[in-house]
Amino acid sequence: MAIGGVHTIDGDPPDGTKVPGRSWACWCRLLFVLLAVVPRFTSGADVKDWRILVDRSATELRAGDLEKAKAYLEEAYLNAIELADSVAISKVLVERAAVRQVVGDLQGALQDLYDALRIYDLIEDPDGAATVYNSIGALHHNAGNYKEAIELYGKSLAIRVRREQTNQIAILYGNLGSALEELGRPDSALIYHRLSLAYRKRMGGGEWVAICYANLGSCLARMGRTDSALYYLHNALATLGKGKNPMLKAQTLAMVGQVEVDARRLGQGRAHCEEGLRLAERLGYLSIQKMCQECLYRAFEAQGDAGRALTALQRMLVIQDSLLSRERTKGLMSVEMNYAFERQLLADSLQRLKVQQAADLKYQMRITQEWSQKRVFSVGVVFALLLAIGLWSRLDHMRRSRNQIDTERAKGERLLLNILPHSVAEELKASGHTVAKDVESVSILFTDFTDFAILSERMSAKELVALIDTYFRAFDRIARQFGLEKIKTIGDAYMCAGGLPESKPDSAVNTVRAALAMQRWVGERAAERSGSNQTYFNMRCGIHTGAVVAGVVGDCKFQYDVWGATVNTAARMESSGEVGRVNISHATYELVKEHQDLVFTPRGRISVKGMGELEMWFVEEVRAV
Repeated sequence: MAIGGVHTIDGDPPDGTKVPGRSWACWCRLLFVLLAVVPRFTSGADVKDWRILVDRSATELRAGDLEKAKAYLEEAYLNAIELADSVAISKVLVERAAVRQVVGDLQGALQDLYDALRIYDLIEDPDGAATVYNSIGALHHNAGNYKEAIELYGKSLAIRVRREQTNQIAILYGNLGSALEELGRPDSALIYHRLSLAYRKRMGGGEWVAICYANLGSCLARMGRTDSALYYLHNALATLGKGKNPMLKAQTLAMVGQVEVDARRLGQGRAHCEEGLRLAERLGYLSIQKMCQECLYRAFEAQGDAGRALTALQRMLVIQDSLLSRERTKGLMSVEMNYAFERQLLADSLQRLKVQQAADLKYQMRITQEWSQKRVFSVGVVFALLLAIGLWSRLDHMRRSRNQIDTERAKGERLLLNILPHSVAEELKASGHTVAKDVESVSILFTDFTDFAILSERMSAKELVALIDTYFRAFDRIARQFGLEKIKTIGDAYMCAGGLPESKPDSAVNTVRAALAMQRWVGERAAERSGSNQTYFNMRCGIHTGAVVAGVVGDCKFQYDVWGATVNTAARMESSGEVGRVNISHATYELVKEHQDLVFTPRGRISVKGMGELEMWFVEEVRAV
């Protein structure tokens, strides 16, 4: 029910039938396009023709005119071939695949995508390959092959993350969430949908935010949270407004209708599904027509209107047969098997060529060696041998020295990065000193073991240090997991911070989750050790968020530290807390209160030494039932 399987080229949403290639036929077609076509000399305006045509096609697709969209793409394809521009050809193919999928031509869409992937493989373009992986995943997604879709989305996401392409990462988060939702894993899907929404809001909103709202609504509906689902779905409709992207509006209307029918709001559900159906029929979107007919079937059936329910069911089955016929599924498999077979043939041919080249090289070397041995004087051979030994010895010495220097430099780098944040370490290496900086929103986390003095009297110094080391190593691991910066340990107290060395949007909630994870680990350790009468610690934990000054002072034994009233307030949050709980300030609460996986208990205003009365909250995680 979610809006998954989004095709994109550089963030924009994208007929005919093509018989799948057999064996080398597709590669021959590519060679014809890329090598046999002689480029014509054109003006700058001609080169841009295909881009203008693709833009016009996207505009017509959003407006719902599929025939014009297809016509513009066919013209763009011919223009790209005439220019012999491989990048243009591949981009037009991906756009044409998106339109073909909308009209239900899945086999033609998949053929276009694999043709584009062959071009990107030949020109070694990772961005293009990532685009095609996402689009093929979207096609499988909409055909119901969710595991294959997730695998392909993962390939695309790995490339996008490596190249730090934020817009594409947001798209793939949404696609992964939708596929996981369809696989019956709404809890996991919800995480990806929220990540996608966070990215989209930072990038400015628009239709993408509407898609994120719709996906969140769909996911929450599957979890039985109807009111929350309808809240997000109506937000999606409001964000789309009137006349904007009729395809997306039709799909969102169908989703709203389905949720309302499930909630027994049958009249409202029918109205939304009928409105979505009118749009989908006018635009020719078969998959959305199927959603609307299914919604109407369930609404009529619940109202006891057997005749209209049967009519809706029959229409839904006709559309479904058109979209997912057995022959169409066989066609998809055929295209993918052909592509895999062609890749293997190419790999085998390259391997045979390499073996032949190696044999030829070996033969030439042997002939050359025999020729040289017959014509070079013995003294010359000895002299050359001595010279080679001397040079080799010198080069080997230089290599070993360079390796030793590199090893020591790497050790120094690791040690420095273990002490200081990366940006601070780079500044120190470049200039020999660092400048303390003001950081606006930093969440300081303090922990402290209770009854530490009493417990330490029962243990030897060696045992005490070993036990503290076990706890603090676990805290280090948790801090790294949630992107926190460890500041220092003071006796039995541990201090770390979120949002350093630069402020981050999610640093406050990540700090709270890290504190909860630390308390959970301490609790599990206590349960484990109490059963065998071993010493264990209990802990208080406090967090406050505010501005700090952060940096390195002095010129020896460097330590990255923070200063300011925020640090003192965080220490008071810890000392005013309770054992086994996480106590946060009002400032931190305001930053994390919207996160639905957290539960807050107000403590009111509590008197704090030297600071008057401060408002505090206990925070806990929502436990899955």
